[in-house]
Amino acid sequence: MHRRVEFFPGDRILVSRTDKLGDLILALPFVESLKLRYPECRIEVVASLYASPVLEQNPKIDGIVRVQNDQLRADNLYRKDLLRRLRSANYRAVVALFPESQICRLFYAAGIPHRFGTAGRFHSIYFNHRLLHSRKANRKHESEYNQDFLKYFRSGQTVTMPKVHLVDKELTHARRILSEIGVDGRFAVVHPGSGGSAEVWPVKRYLELARRLEGTGLPVLLTGSDPERQSIDELSRTADIAVRNLAGKTDLRTLAALLSLASVVVSNSTGPLHLAVAVGTRVVGVYPSRVVMSPVRWGPLGDGHRVIQPRTSNCTCPSHHCRCMESITIEKVAMEVLAVSG
Repeated sequence: MHRRVEFFPGDRILVSRTDKLGDLILALPFVESLKLRYPECRIEVVASLYASPVLEQNPKIDGIVRVQNDQLRADNLYRKDLLRRLRSANYRAVVALFPESQICRLFYAAGIPHRFGTAGRFHSIYFNHRLLHSRKANRKHESEYNQDFLKYFRSGQTVTMPKVHLVDKELTHARRILSEIGVDGRFAVVHPGSGGSAEVWPVKRYLELARRLEGTGLPVLLTGSDPERQSIDELSRTADIAVRNLAGKTDLRTLAALLSLASVVVSNSTGPLHLAVAVGTRVVGVYPSRVVMSPVRWGPLGDGHRVIQPRTSNCTCPSHHCRCMESITIEKVAMEVLAVSG
């Protein structure tokens, strides 16, 4: 039996999810559910500096604490300053959805009265409310694992879909970018990267997919990080495939705005796939068949999306050298993209 904690008007509740972009987006339903159940409290989120822009403009988030994970791990002065900020904020509770050891130690040192986290880890000693569940079995979606923590809180409405809120200025800027590269009307976004979080369909296949889609009359934009831009350019020159490469040319909010205007987004299992879902765009996700990377846990939320996997039921290829992904054909992905894009 989970003991519910009583909160009072004006109490500050902090939710911690300091890992990758997709993980933070999948935590949004939990954050918004808390705000709906405690409208009289202040709900804040601590997130990585990189991913935190997706929290902006959200009316159910009252504050954002941005952390630089590299400094959190290596810089003692940075940790001391963050500890001072946590103490001065006078939080009544913190929910560590991602129990990174350094920041969980700071929650303890800051004297936050109610500290919620998972049991069974060494740094579970920093929590005084421990949820016994294991995500390793991958039996349900990551967002559902996050919602398990609602057992400690007041019953009420539960949000099930993530939403990233955009403003008119951001959408206008995205439309200007599209106009500058000659895109008007329907278009697809192809995002070949993964940030190292999952096995990937080869970039060369994504480039061939872009050529195939362009041949059907569906314009394609390629997106990605700045380091990925060079490899996309080199591969496209080698294969003699002309592409609209926006990798490294947009910040996270601009990328979200572009994704919101797309007819479909096709990507590996990575943060921008979940970002597209959170701005209301249908996606085609290319997923490995490894159990730990299963779409059961990491797939796109909601209806109308498509997931493509290799035929093998559980890949045993060496890590980050998955030949199974190469068995997915360009024809298969193109067919699903065109079906989703309408």
